[in-house]
Amino acid sequence: MVVRRVVVGVDFSAESVAAVRWAARELAADAELVLVHAVDVPEAPHFLRGRFPPRETLAGTAHQGADRQLRELSASLGVQRIWLEVRDGRADDVVGAVAAEYGADLVVTGAHGTRSGVLKRLGSTAERVARAAPAPVMLAREPLPVKPSTVLVAMDDAGLTPGLQQWTAFLATRFDAAVTGFHVVSESVLGTLVSLAAIVTGSPEPEIPSLGVGALEDAHVWMQELVQHGFDRTRTRGEVAYGDPADEIVAAATRLSARVIVMGRHRAGGVRQTLLGSVADRVLRAAPCSVLVVTEPVLDRAVSGAERPAA
Repeated sequence: MVVRRVVVGVDFSAESVAAVRWAARELAADAELVLVHAVDVPEAPHFLRGRFPPRETLAGTAHQGADRQLRELSASLGVQRIWLEVRDGRADDVVGAVAAEYGADLVVTGAHGTRSGVLKRLGSTAERVARAAPAPVMLAREPLPVKPSTVLVAMDDAGLTPGLQQWTAFLATRFDAAVTGFHVVSESVLGTLVSLAAIVTGSPEPEIPSLGVGALEDAHVWMQELVQHGFDRTRTRGEVAYGDPADEIVAAATRLSARVIVMGRHRAGGVRQTLLGSVADRVLRAAPCSVLVVTEPVLDRAVSGAERPAA
């Protein structure tokens, strides 16, 4: 796969600027960049409006400052094709709209920006960006994965969907990294199955750990078959865990020193995340490393012939 165009949300915090530089240098060095800043000036309470300039004046000032900072940042990147967008609105709405208009292959946001004041802080809305963006979203968390040794791909029961396979292969090739496929059987799902099976068979309900070595072996054989399809077998392995999916994914990333987690979500009339719905949000907040949330199905976002003015 080829990453042609990357939209990067910038709130001018150190984290977001680092994410821009990493995307330009390491992640997608050959891609076109679109740097986006959202201006979201709140309306002052009625009793305080006399103490502040009009909202339109504040927004105009914010626009001018953001445009100047984006131009200074873009000039320092050494990227041949780069566009700058400063727009009014909530950060996740703005980033999503720009990604759709430019036909982005990827959206990158920095994790947990800390800038205060009237300029919108993208870090606090990273989860909403990941849910709503029309393209896969990389939440770039420091330390940024310049040369990660392991990419952890978290899979639901569907296994390696096309999007997960393509993006995992892209990252593994880009960073020369090994791949660990990871599947979590949730405690609630397994507990329900064990209880119902005991009722049907009339046998005592076993403790989950006593399911035995055979069940674990079956799970790992299944994982190995999934993750080795299309990957270097010598650098690919699979693991299965039992427990809370988000907790187990974060724990595995920590234990394996993974610098990138790849997860999936599906679009079907709205947004339905894989891995039991809220898991992706929890991983985004708690992961010790960068997280790529992949949209399914992956659409062909070939760049149209329409040209946009360069910054």
